[in-house]
Amino acid sequence: MLADASIDLDVDGVVVAIDGTETESAPSAGTRILVPAAVDSHLDNVTERRRPRATVQLPQDSVIAALDAECAGAGIGTVCISARCEDAPGKGVHVEDAVELAHVLERTAPHLACDWRIHARVEVTDDTAIDALKGVLAASTRVAVISIMEHSIERSRFANAQEHREFYAADWGVSLDEVDALLATKKEGAGERDRRRAEVAQIAREAGVVLASHDDRDVADIDSGHALGARIAEFPLSIDAARHARELGMITVLGAPNAVRGRSTSSSNVLVADAVRADVVDTLCCDYLPSALQGAPLALAAEGVLPLSEAVDLVSTNPARALGLTSPEIVIGQRLTAALGRAEGTTFIGEGLWRDGRVVFARNLASVIDTSVPEAV
Repeated sequence: MLADASIDLDVDGVVVAIDGTETESAPSAGTRILVPAAVDSHLDNVTERRRPRATVQLPQDSVIAALDAECAGAGIGTVCISARCEDAPGKGVHVEDAVELAHVLERTAPHLACDWRIHARVEVTDDTAIDALKGVLAASTRVAVISIMEHSIERSRFANAQEHREFYAADWGVSLDEVDALLATKKEGAGERDRRRAEVAQIAREAGVVLASHDDRDVADIDSGHALGARIAEFPLSIDAARHARELGMITVLGAPNAVRGRSTSSSNVLVADAVRADVVDTLCCDYLPSALQGAPLALAAEGVLPLSEAVDLVSTNPARALGLTSPEIVIGQRLTAALGRAEGTTFIGEGLWRDGRVVFARNLASVIDTSVPEAV
């Protein structure tokens, strides 16, 4: 970390000089900080954003446009948005929306501030999921991650069946009886889950897309995903599962909201702070809350869990490496891909975002950029 820092760029946005004083002190409230742009491997909130009222369903392109501004303002350079390959109208998920989202991103992504990619979430209890995945891959060149999902009550992330039922009743806005009906449908489809898991893995291999397992509770779950070719363990539910994934060379991913809130949405899940202390977490993702991604390093540093200089890697350089993307590290000779903002507790108030040397988001940047220098941008 450098205090009182300045970054000089040439006309192409390449970093030509970095000045400042080395420091170990975390930024005080209101301090302006420049950090590598965050790289998010999993944002899953389009379904919820499309329905601001019970009788309103917004088009996906308008939601993505608004989310783009939100993510840019949150300091995120790359966003992997979830395409849910599943048909569950009872919870507002329609299988055709996954392919439509792929078409929307293929058409609009070149005009957006962030670098938008797709995280295809394939629900293996659903007999429409495989065709939906194939449709997403056919429609878009932007699929960066494919994950194997199973939201059956047998493979729940919750401590018990009642907590599972009550969470989804509240999350989907339905009755417990309706949740039970949905779970019964999933149980019927679970008989083919092993075949579908293998087919999803084969499709990912053929497409050259990173495969992720999801909600692994124990060592056996990790071994199962790894045997299929999964190289990312997303949301391992225990320290033992996360540790075993690391031993196998998998990248472990947990949710940034967990770090900021200090708790998970389910009582039995591992806490990010505990996983970081145990050295079993590699990256953090938005999950459902973009503002949490750059806030998580601030929270971990404030709690003394990890120095800020290391915590920022969890949301930037590490996920970039996991996805095979160019690292957003701030170094001389590389185009600047970084986020400028104010640190207010665990809140990152974004002021500017650079991608590949270009300013793609600005909030009163005139106060921090010296435009009198011809080489500056």
